[in-house]
Amino acid sequence: SRSNNLLEEDAVRVSTLNLVDLAGSESVRHTGATGERKKEGGKINQSLLTLSRVIASLGQPGSTHINFRDSKLTRILQPSLSGNARMAIICCATPSE
Repeated sequence: SRSNNLLEEDAVRVSTLNLVDLAGSESVRHTGATGERKKEGGKINQSLLTLSRVIASLGQPGSTHINFRDSKLTRILQPSLSGNARMAIICCATPSE
């Protein structure tokens, strides 16, 4: 009908692009980092672990509670990870020795 066509013409698509650089998440054992750099690497690793838990929970059917509040990273990405969202994750990793 005519009213249906008008609604489709006035529709607005909203998109969000999140680029996250997690450089510095290497193992302290391999980098020999100390002080602030060591603390920063630990926080990045903790955020990565939390992100992996959230993604795993989202992929499980029947999962009732997803804990986005465990890290700043998952809180920031929550709108992009949940709801009616399409997501792609690109990971570039080097082998550890």
